[in-house]
Amino acid sequence: MKNRATTTRRASPDREKRRQEILRAATQLFAERGMENVTFGDIARSARLSRPLVYFYFPDLETLFLEAVVVATSKLQQRFVHALRPSLKGLDQLMALGAAYVQFARDEPALFQLLAHRETKSNSAAKAEHPLEKECHARFSGIMDVLGATLRQGVADRSIRPDVGDPAQVAVCLWGLTHGLIQISTTQLPTIESKLGAAAAAGLPDFGLDLLRRSLAARTRRS
Repeated sequence: MKNRATTTRRASPDREKRRQEILRAATQLFAERGMENVTFGDIARSARLSRPLVYFYFPDLETLFLEAVVVATSKLQQRFVHALRPSLKGLDQLMALGAAYVQFARDEPALFQLLAHRETKSNSAAKAEHPLEKECHARFSGIMDVLGATLRQGVADRSIRPDVGDPAQVAVCLWGLTHGLIQISTTQLPTIESKLGAAAAAGLPDFGLDLLRRSLAARTRRS
């Protein structure tokens, strides 16, 4: 009994290691091709594991894809938590969150592209019932709540203009604008470089954040 228990304890880290290897391989492939163009065979070859073993850990591609999305969203949330500084005014907090998203995309391009693919996937009723689908929705909703709360804080401390509009709507717009800038600066880089030059193209998301700052900032009263 003792030997069997010891074997079980030793096997558990190995199982988790293989599971993470599968997730990493799948994340990279999903980011490059989208879920629809990836098979279990592709993932098994990339992870250097057998296809039955991949099936053992993940019963279908939807589960594997959504679990990878949960991991990516969790890492993004961690970036946001580290970016928040209670001592900052609302506008500065909001810009810090935007900068954290831009840096996340630069540091973790595969995770960013995975989330981009996730946003373009159709949400059928059947898929919406998947337990991980609900978790993905809850995590994204949590991010929107943080942005909305930061906007309200900025209006309250007068760093953000009072007529900015409904915080929930503004939060979604800010997310979409920032995400779009990051996306086109990656997928359309040669075209943008030909128009703006390499340096300006590389700094486009940062320029966009500064543009958003100026549009949100409360006007300073002149004496």
